[in-house]
This record gives sequence, C-alpha cells and structure tokens, in this order.
Amino acid sequence: MHSGAIFLKSQVRIEGASKVYARDADSGNEVRFHFCPNCGSNIYYEFDRSPDECGIPVGNFADPDFVSPTYSAYEESMHHWVRLPSGIDHFPKARPVTSR
Repeated sequence: MHSGAIFLKSQVRIEGASKVYARDADSGNEVRFHFCPNCGSNIYYEFDRSPDECGIPVGNFADPDFVSPTYSAYEESMHHWVRLPSGIDHFPKARPVTSR
C-alpha cells in the first residue's frame, strides 16, 4: 500500500541530490522515483502522464494532522483490510488526469 500526496510542481521546491529509479507504469508512461542517495528513502516521484505534478510519500511529512486522502487509486489490487475515509473518489486503476 502506498499513500502519497500529489502537488503541482509549482507548489514544491526540490533541493539536493537524488538517485532515480524509472519504470513504465501500467499506462505505459514512465514514472520516476527519486531516492535520497545517502539513506535510500523515497523523497518524491514524477510521472510522464502528469508532467506538471509530483508526488510525495505522506510518510515524509512529520505533521500528524496532515490532510486526509481525497481519492484512492488502483483499488482493484487493494488489500481487503484497507479502510479509507468516506466521501473520497475511488478508481479501480489510475486516477484520470482530468479528475484533479
């Protein structure tokens, strides 16, 4: 399971070095994961299908009051025990680019 927050790149300031792991997503578009070159933590990710956005794993934020999810994607492979907040959008596969 993964929990990430999606931001417009114009809202984010990226500093420092990263190592990149790139792979093709289910859509056929490339997704690039940026890792800390020292500890290996996933810092952020970016994707060709939404070039103006980047994602940041929610675990990178130390704020216990970080906002709740607004949507859930790839639910076709979600574990049966995962519980999500009510009132969010649900997608069996990727979130459509137009839903933002």
